[in-house]
Amino acid sequence: MARKHMFVTGTDGKTRELPVDEKHLDKQIREHRNAGREVTVLDEDERIKYGLLAEKIRRTTGY
Repeated sequence: MARKHMFVTGTDGKTRELPVDEKHLDKQIREHRNAGREVTVLDEDERIKYGLLAEKIRRTTGY
């Protein structure tokens, strides 16, 4: 089973990576969404892919 990574964006606009409880992932997502937070769950491959994309954007735009 691939490891999961959960990123939660709060109402303040800050995104945090939170530990994932694999057995209760649906409940965890539901609780954050009900609190008005945006939730993104990625597996290990997706996290690497988006991390590389973010690095490329930083290099080309200077952000």
